[in-house]
Amino acid sequence: MRIIAGRHWDTFPNSARDLLTAQEFRVAPDSNRMGCRLEGSGALLGGPAESLSEAVTFGTIQVPPSGKPIVLMADRQTVGGYPKVAEVAAVDLHLLAQLRPGDRLRFELVSLAQAQALWLKREQEIITIREAVEKHLTE
Repeated sequence: MRIIAGRHWDTFPNSARDLLTAQEFRVAPDSNRMGCRLEGSGALLGGPAESLSEAVTFGTIQVPPSGKPIVLMADRQTVGGYPKVAEVAAVDLHLLAQLRPGDRLRFELVSLAQAQALWLKREQEIITIREAVEKHLTE
């Protein structure tokens, strides 16, 4: 799952940021449509304990004091006060939505430009498929 550095990325120590992209996470049993709680071999500790409440979105990765990340899902709250270490790239949100408790995932850090290019590439692929289907149906 590709991620972009979040608003509070730089407030976490290198060890926590490296752990986010190096370890395999498992979706915890208490995950739901509000948040996908993740369990891993280590906790993302050393970041700020709280921040001012501000807007969050589908794919925001918050880190509560426990250090166990929570990826916000479709029915998330509209604001949150936990530090936002990263955001799942929009191109991968459909993959995130399909995860179930016990599933495993890893994160790969990409730049905003890379995430945008991946999104545009997928959109172009969808257009190509639509055009091919329409052509086939009219023949």
